[in-house]
Amino acid sequence: MASESNSESEWASLPEDLLDSILVHLASMADCIRFSAVCSDWRRIAYENSRNPPCNLRHRHQLPLLMVPTPDSRTDARCLYDVRRKRLYDFRLKVPYHRRCAGSSHGWLIFVDDSYEVTLFNPFSGKSIHLPPIRRLFFEKRIRDEVDEMSILPDLEKYEYEKKLRDEYEEEEKEYVPDIDEIEFYNDGEDEGDELEQDIEHEEEESRDAEFGPERFHQSEYSVVRGVLSANPEINPNGYFLMVIYGTQSRLAFIKSGDQYWTYIDQSICDQSIRDFVESTYQVTNDKGLWYWRDIVYRNGLYYALDHSGVLLSCDVRTNLKVKKITGLDNLHNKWNHKTYLVESSEGDLLRVIRVIDYENHYGMTIKFVVYKLVDFCGDPHWTELNSLGNDALFLGDNQSISVVASDFVGCQPNSIYFCDDCDDFYDHGGPNDIGVFNLQDGCVRRHYTLAHSQRLMPPSIWISPTFL
Repeated sequence: MASESNSESEWASLPEDLLDSILVHLASMADCIRFSAVCSDWRRIAYENSRNPPCNLRHRHQLPLLMVPTPDSRTDARCLYDVRRKRLYDFRLKVPYHRRCAGSSHGWLIFVDDSYEVTLFNPFSGKSIHLPPIRRLFFEKRIRDEVDEMSILPDLEKYEYEKKLRDEYEEEEKEYVPDIDEIEFYNDGEDEGDELEQDIEHEEEESRDAEFGPERFHQSEYSVVRGVLSANPEINPNGYFLMVIYGTQSRLAFIKSGDQYWTYIDQSICDQSIRDFVESTYQVTNDKGLWYWRDIVYRNGLYYALDHSGVLLSCDVRTNLKVKKITGLDNLHNKWNHKTYLVESSEGDLLRVIRVIDYENHYGMTIKFVVYKLVDFCGDPHWTELNSLGNDALFLGDNQSISVVASDFVGCQPNSIYFCDDCDDFYDHGGPNDIGVFNLQDGCVRRHYTLAHSQRLMPPSIWISPTFL
């Protein structure tokens, strides 16, 4: 023990200027993590460097790593895979094998427990932040658990009982309408609306299947689809926000550090322009709309939320909540089985990315991506297709969608989309093994990592941007 103590003391005695110089020249985040693990003094220097980085590194992003099972499939740990070097790093993260991550943002993982409490966990530092429960998820569970008993009640009694539950769990109000399962999609008489109406119905069927289908999707860890932090809680502990997509209807909620309750983004708290938009787009008879969001991004002080049909909202959550519609519904991509992502490019543009999955011929595997860019011409924001991402590479999955400048990282492919499996039905298609990279230039998907057969019952792998604080 004495020799180990002396050894650490010798490392700690190195001049700080020398350590700063070493840290600046480290090529990968894995090297930075190893640097910070040498001793407490080196970890302090790494922490201070991250808070006040040198000017030449201030705008540099770290390349996301894929969090995967350990080679020996340990139940209490996972490891990291580097797509550039096509290798597993030899250090272990204390993240349980069997737990699904509801998101990954700024180096923190997001977990939801059985009481619907949300935990932020930094697997590099071991630090945790416990947030209040999302109470509306209790409402969904009560409705799900009591659906048989409620189904035999007369409509009015069912409505009154459900209203009581809604009040108890801070759920949005619902008007009483007999036979209230129906949502009619508005189409102004044009034929092209028919297909979109069918897709909306498919979406509702998918939601009901998720609500009353296989038991695994009722687990609390699947109740939050996505979570995005506004900042690293380690660096801004008193001023960060977390926005999530939650529940069977994929709605929006957010919380600020220090708050005791979540704020739910419903039509009822939006201004009249949002309510008019919802009412003119959907003939909603008994609910408040604002459902089925697919991805979130935080950009220039605002959250942006995108649904599957191209509707984009901006949400200013810093003081009084302000929600603004940026784009309306379109027919570019509205298939219920297509995945939709929202990404900020390295140049600050908002990108809408469609992941096309073939369930008929490719066993639920990704076959291509289609990318759109938000453009504003004469005050008319709309999506226009991109044929190239230029020097950018995107990283998509259950994580916060990420873009990096590929030329900053040797071996990272430009004009490409790195993806991992985030589909709800991966267990029906041989496990969460839809992992690869898509190149926009040649239109090909290449597989860069494959789970062992024994590892395909674990929750999906996830991209994480490492920190060493």
